[in-house]
Order: sequence, then structure tokens, then C-alpha cells
Amino acid sequence: MSSIRLEIERAMGLKFPERNGEVIIRFEESMEIPPVAETLMRGLYRDPDRVRQGFKVLHQETGSIIDILMPRRSRLREWADSLPERPREAESFLKDTAEQLLLKEQRLAHAERELVEQLQGSGLDDIYPIPLGAFGICTYRDPAVKIFLKPLGRFSELFQINPDTLRQAVRVHFLFLLLLIAGLDLDGQVYAREGEEKVIHWLTSIYTIRYLRSQSTELIQCYQEWVKAWGGRIPNQSMLNERGCEKTRAAMVFWRRQSNINWEDCWRIINQLEPPDSTNSVVFS
Repeated sequence: MSSIRLEIERAMGLKFPERNGEVIIRFEESMEIPPVAETLMRGLYRDPDRVRQGFKVLHQETGSIIDILMPRRSRLREWADSLPERPREAESFLKDTAEQLLLKEQRLAHAERELVEQLQGSGLDDIYPIPLGAFGICTYRDPAVKIFLKPLGRFSELFQINPDTLRQAVRVHFLFLLLLIAGLDLDGQVYAREGEEKVIHWLTSIYTIRYLRSQSTELIQCYQEWVKAWGGRIPNQSMLNERGCEKTRAAMVFWRRQSNINWEDCWRIINQLEPPDSTNSVVFS
């Protein structure tokens, strides 16, 4: 973790606070499941017990039809080879089994419709967006991060993502987040900035993606899928190139030092130094 921490410090140009030469942040990975992760942990079904019961009923109704069809099939094969000795009995058999099949098919169709409705009401829409707090939390005053491994593992299962790769990407995100809100600036001062959550996570995403691009494509893909899951914004390409990163860092440093100025104003001030055609609009509503 220490090597990643140093790389992240160099990437953002800030340093984690230290005391007696030791970094004083806390970074914890926990197996607990926070309350906001309950929907994610439940999975894609609103009522899994009801869906399970629906499959059970459909299985039973299908079996009851097979129980009628199998002897009917045998009798029909027999009569195809040798005509029935008593036509009236054959007629009665066909009518009775036809009525039974009609009733069973109606029950089967009803059970199937109910199950299909349950399945249609289940899916990713039920769990989106996933609260970011389901994956990890970050405290501002006492710089600390806690990542919840079980919800991350569940997310990996649902989206068929490599869990180790996802955990690595999420660790990087939260380290950048922690550095952004509590890091030492070049002058050795801590400019802690609270509020403007969307700005904080968007800036974190810029630095995380730039860092992960130097690692692997799989890390980038996992990270972007995860960011979209909790409603985060993926920075456009112009914000990820060298010039865009220089402007972002300048605005970020200014924004951290000027707690009375919001991000849009800081960005506008920085852009006043740029030619008109190089200005990118970064507004958070």
C-alpha cells in the first residue's frame, strides 16, 4: 500500500499528513455490510422467495401435464398399431384427458404469467444507483477510509467483474479522495475542503482514471463500470490529457485554498488565463 500511496501523492502533487514521520491517515478494509448495501447484497430480485416459489409452482404444473401426457402418448401409440377394441372407451379417454389437459394448461399459463411478471420486475434498475456508501466511506476531520469488501464482491458477481481488479481500482479511488480532502499542499499546509461532494468525486475520478490508464485496460473498465453504478461522472477525454490535467490541478489547488469560492468560480478564474477556444465548461448542478 505504501508504494501506491507514494505514486498517488506524486500524481496529485499533494502529500498525506504525517506525524513524527508517519502517515496519520487510516485506511481500513472491512467485511461488514453497511445498511445502505442491503439492496445490493439482495441482488437482482425484489422478492427472491416469491420468485423461487413461482419456479416451484411452474415446475409442479409442468409435471402434472407430463403425468397426463405420458400415459396418453402410450395409449395413442398402442392404438396407432392396433385399433381400440371399444371405440366408445377410446372416445371417453380422449375427451377426459383433453379436459384435464385444458385445465392444467390454464393453470400452467397463469403460473407462468405470474412468474414472468416477477422476473420483469427484477433487474439492475432495482439496485441503481447504488449509494457510494455501500462500497466505502471517507471521514473528513479525522482522515480515514473504510472500504466494504462484501458489497464490492457482490457487485463483482452481478457485473461479472474480476473482484481483485475491482478492489484495486476502488482502493486507488479512495486514496485519491482522501488525499484531495486532507492532503498537504506544496507549502506544507493542510487545506481541508468539505461540501461540494460532486466536485470532490469528479476530481477524484479524473486523477484515478489518469493513474489507472498507466496500469491496465481492465482496471479502467472495472473502474468506469463501478463509477457509473453509484451515479458518478466519467471525465471527458479533454480533461485527461496533459493540458487538461494542468488546468484541473491549478483550479483544484485554488479551490482547496479558497473555501469561500465554489468550484465553478475557481474554474472560471483559471480559464480567464486561457485562450477562448481552450475553455472547457465544468459545471455541477
